[in-house]
Order: sequence, then structure tokens, then C-alpha cells
Amino acid sequence: MRLKPVVSLFFFLMGIYFAGMGVLSSSERSTALGFFIIALIHFLILLGILLSREIVVQIGTYITLLDLIFGILWVLVSFEPASASLTFLAAICLVLITSDEFKNEIKFAY
Repeated sequence: MRLKPVVSLFFFLMGIYFAGMGVLSSSERSTALGFFIIALIHFLILLGILLSREIVVQIGTYITLLDLIFGILWVLVSFEPASASLTFLAAICLVLITSDEFKNEIKFAY
């Protein structure tokens, strides 16, 4: 099974999610800007994964870990479908992005 499309889909979905949160919070400029920056980071990592850059995969691992941590905190504060989906997607992506199969797929994609 090819893991690159699955991990790429995760970062695409997370980028869309945070961009949407930025649009929804457009009345508060600083909050919207923060969401757009987070969305941009996810889209840049998506691009790096599609181009098979190992350093971007390492950075993506840390970003996914941060997504998981903030998702868990959000679930603890208020259990909502959005918080549960963020936590669930981040957990699955963290398992996939740290797997040897994915790392080999990125390494030998040149």
C-alpha cells in the first residue's frame, strides 16, 4: 500500500480545515491570521511530501505531533466533533508518517 497519498490527504484536509477556521473567524483579525498561517504551514508540508523531501517529512512529524497535542487538549476542554476528528486524524497521520514504509517510500521516490 502506498502511504504517500494518505499522508498527503491528511495535510490537505488539515490545511483546508485551518483555512476554513480562518474564514469563519474573519471578524477577529489576529485569530484569522493565525489560522491562515497554520493552514499555510500544512500546505507547505503537503508540497514537501509530494516532492519527497525528507527534511519536510521530519518537520511534518513535529507539526502532526502538535496537531495531536492540541487536539487532545481541545477534546479535554470541550468534546465536539471537530475536536475529535482533529485528534483522530492527527493520531492516524502520526502513526503513518513515522512508519518505516512511508520513510522508505519518500527516500526512494527520487
